[in-house]
Amino acid sequence: MSLEVIAPAQWQTQRWQNGGGITHQLCRQDDEHGLLWRLSIAEVASDGPFSCFDNIDRIILLLTGEGFSLHGVGDNPQLLDAPLMPFSFAGETAIHCTLLKGAVRDFNLMTRRDTVQAQLKVLTIGSAVQTLPLSPQTLIYIASGSINAVLGAKHITLQAQHTLSLSNEAGIVQLSSDDSAEVVYIGLSGPSA
Repeated sequence: MSLEVIAPAQWQTQRWQNGGGITHQLCRQDDEHGLLWRLSIAEVASDGPFSCFDNIDRIILLLTGEGFSLHGVGDNPQLLDAPLMPFSFAGETAIHCTLLKGAVRDFNLMTRRDTVQAQLKVLTIGSAVQTLPLSPQTLIYIASGSINAVLGAKHITLQAQHTLSLSNEAGIVQLSSDDSAEVVYIGLSGPSA
């Protein structure tokens, strides 16, 4: 069992080779065959192609900015102009991104197809306690506000942009907020998830 709080200062940041943005890797897990899953935030500064990831399923959500359209997938173009609305696509799809009105920040979950199963929900957390099940790997990203998380006897306060990573924990986690918070709740299962 392990519990980790990941703060923005711990993110691994890398500039894109094409100069069009930056990726902040929050956390990831690999095995002997490569990537099992990865959680990241991208700062997209210009139009351009998405990187190709074979055998990877992706879920993307707009965090900040006016939005973007993805050409080559979904409604073609697929418009993402509302914050925290998940959109799923295959990582090997040839996609071109066009920004609507300036830079955006988006949230990305990548999982190896046929190996890791992902469940992603966007939740609004208020003063009423929400009880959520734990998966072999549970990730809770705080998009806005702050939350109080209770895991058995452990009480944790998480601020915006922090991630709670729970590996091999059993049971439930209870979330509440003193005001209102938006969270991305992810449950991963499969070999070594």
